[in-house]
Amino acid sequence: MSKRIAITILLSLIGLSLLLTPLQAKRSQDIYYQDQVAVLMYHHIHDQDTSSSTITTALFERQLQTLLSKGYHFISLNEFKMYMDGATVPSNAVLVTFDDGYQSFYTAAYPILKSLRIPAVNFVITNDLANPMGSYIPSMSKDQVSEMTHATNFIDIGCHTNNLHHKLPSGEAALVGRLDAESDSAYQQRVLTDTQACVGKLAGLTDAPLDAMAYPYGITTPAATALIQQAGIRYAFTISPEMATRSADHLLIPRINAGSPGITPELLHRSIQRRVTAQPGSAEQRVDAAAAAAQLGGSASAESGTLRFRLGQEAFTLQVNATKATRGDARVQLREPVLREYGQITIALDDLAALIGQPLVYTPATGKVAARVAPNVKS
Repeated sequence: MSKRIAITILLSLIGLSLLLTPLQAKRSQDIYYQDQVAVLMYHHIHDQDTSSSTITTALFERQLQTLLSKGYHFISLNEFKMYMDGATVPSNAVLVTFDDGYQSFYTAAYPILKSLRIPAVNFVITNDLANPMGSYIPSMSKDQVSEMTHATNFIDIGCHTNNLHHKLPSGEAALVGRLDAESDSAYQQRVLTDTQACVGKLAGLTDAPLDAMAYPYGITTPAATALIQQAGIRYAFTISPEMATRSADHLLIPRINAGSPGITPELLHRSIQRRVTAQPGSAEQRVDAAAAAAQLGGSASAESGTLRFRLGQEAFTLQVNATKATRGDARVQLREPVLREYGQITIALDDLAALIGQPLVYTPATGKVAARVAPNVKS
């Protein structure tokens, strides 16, 4: 009899484990930071070439796999822009960036990114597009760039200048330095023309907006920044090794170096952790549950302190002041209680996302809740 009871208890426990929701699975991942982004910087991926800005394909893949296993969430350039403009991002958000437009991005990095469905952006020196094999390190061709951006919804490109990625005889970066006897107006025209040329040469190679840039050598000045902004750049990246926060200047976005051969996966993880900043006002975001259900294509009805809403084939019930939600026959633990605020029944954004099993993006300024776009390979 005792053996039968033990078996019954064991089967009950197994049954309970099968009711674990995405929310409960999510809780097992550590949250290292919220409302900020670790923007990672890479240059060259190669198994024979060696330099301080070159790593092997194996190391690159191990870095990404390790960050995934530790609960980091990779976001696209578009999601990063939305964040900078006021939207939410997942906890432990990471943006992968590459500089220079080297062919190794297409041959070595892209297959890994595509396999893992990890978004990335490459800032291209567009003068090299005309003769990809003519540069010291081979560059990507127009066809290769176009293939990646059109075959996926998570590979992006941006500017790294057209022909200003070099040093002048004075030792200054060409973007910020002056040529011999160059007047202010001549300098301004040179930078404006180059930035416009960069954007123009990338046009047609992507369907996404071309309004992001990385400064050569990470160097800029107020004058250079004003000029690239005048040319249409809205987001520009430096090499200042800090976390990116919404309060940062959109034209001076910091990045953390991940592309040196000595940066092991664990070292990269610790490097990110050391730079996490305390963010005032980063409390749990709450949303109007009924409005969110409607915006996500569902429906909702409220009665006294109870809200019932439906998304697809799933029905959910929320009770005001409760820390559990009902989904069918299952009761799901929430991180934050359901509340009534200003006549609305609200739920924490992360709780709602985990409850419906779908990552969400919320823009407080508009009150809009939307599903995050999943990385997708189109062909």
